Amino acid sequence: MRQPSALPDHLSGRSFTLAQQMDAGVPAGRAWRSDLYVPSRGMRVPWDEAQPLHHTCSLLVALTPGAVCCLGTAGLLWGCPLPLVVQNDLIIHLAKARGEARPERKGVAGHRLSLRAGDVAMLDGVPVTSPARTWLDLASVLGLEGLVAAGDHFICSQARSFGPVRTALCSLDDLREQVMTTQGVRGIRKARQALELCRVGADSAPETRLRLAMGRLGLPEPTLSHVVLDPTGGELAWPDLAFPEFKVAVNYDGRHHLEARQRESDIRRDESIAAVGWQSVTVTAGHVRTWGFDGCAHRVLDALVRAGWGVERRDLRAKRAA
Repeated sequence: MRQPSALPDHLSGRSFTLAQQMDAGVPAGRAWRSDLYVPSRGMRVPWDEAQPLHHTCSLLVALTPGAVCCLGTAGLLWGCPLPLVVQNDLIIHLAKARGEARPERKGVAGHRLSLRAGDVAMLDGVPVTSPARTWLDLASVLGLEGLVAAGDHFICSQARSFGPVRTALCSLDDLREQVMTTQGVRGIRKARQALELCRVGADSAPETRLRLAMGRLGLPEPTLSHVVLDPTGGELAWPDLAFPEFKVAVNYDGRHHLEARQRESDIRRDESIAAVGWQSVTVTAGHVRTWGFDGCAHRVLDALVRAGWGVERRDLRAKRAA
């Protein structure tokens, strides 16, 4: 069998539209050769070549004038931490304004949404629901904790002395305004509840889930983005969650903390804050698999009790024994 002719470099190995093929001067018949398949009308994708979500969305919105990426697709484009069931969804969610025809094509879930001008943003050339509107729409597909984690992602702002500065995609007030002014959205009650639990400064979904578990246990509200200083004012550590009054630092160490260099850095971190009277509680993915976030929250409880926290101590210990 004769091998398909090579495609131009800017089309090779990536999905493209038939209009792009025509503009490149490639014969129409090339679109039907065996190395390409049809994911949706007017579009071709090479077999066995993973395609970036943003690129796929850019093609589909070009083929669907007036469409905007929404729901889980918008969440992924904004880098939002979402459950695997949403991450692995191969369907692209596109919406048009109410009154227009719902987008209908293979590989697309079409929606009609009441979209105001501020509800739509451009993300590297792709129209997508704004961070605040995306978060509110996700209330229809996420559980409460997942929605809080998504909210923490959108409003997270960090300016530490190490690592990149992280700028919030929107503010907590933006989320609040979106909830107050958008009518007829599924999950609005859940969004109102989640809004009260969102906090600025959470770096990851596991940090958020650990914080929520501590709240269920009745522990005091932790401080986010707190820096532990030495007696001269030098920075020692930036715990994920901190209880400065009791000098207890809590960190969720993800997969990259298993690397030897990072592990050494973590040991130095814990030793340095211990020298100034702080306790360190480290929670890992392995701990969560074994005890769950609620079980890990009890380790924080133990550290707080050792540090002298006495509010409702007996009730909490009785609850743990039960």
